[in-house]
Amino acid sequence: MEHSEDVPALRDAASDVPDEHAALHAGLTKVLRWASREAVVRRLAGPAAAGLSPTDLWLLDGIVRHGPLRISDLAAWQGVDKSTATSQVRRLTDRGLVLRRADPSDGRAVLVVASDAGLLLHRDVSRQGAHVLAELMGDWDPADRQDFARLLSRFADELGPGPGVR
Repeated sequence: MEHSEDVPALRDAASDVPDEHAALHAGLTKVLRWASREAVVRRLAGPAAAGLSPTDLWLLDGIVRHGPLRISDLAAWQGVDKSTATSQVRRLTDRGLVLRRADPSDGRAVLVVASDAGLLLHRDVSRQGAHVLAELMGDWDPADRQDFARLLSRFADELGPGPGVR
């Protein structure tokens, strides 16, 4: 079989990757697989987020942390077109989680900002996720938890700025 001949080539190509990078990739793959499971998403978000998709929660988080924002900034941040971002924002608006406002610097543009209900939901989801992680890492040494949080935050910051951050 031709496919089996490709496997040694792939193995040889991976041999030039430092062990720590291969271990990081394997760990990240496992975390992403775990975090994408529907039951885990529900557990991390908690009952307050029932009916919201992971994308809805991610978008709300971006709006809370970086808003008020133009829809075009949200679209650029997500790598989607403006019509997709508009549809996503509409779902949050329909649930009363975000508000649309005219941009005072450009009357043709719209800004989105978290409503009081959106801020409350964001707080509840953040607390729920923190509780789940505290449970999972409960037997870790506190210094290890602090180091992990610092390093993971540093890594996340390297992935790029938030929406509207230039």
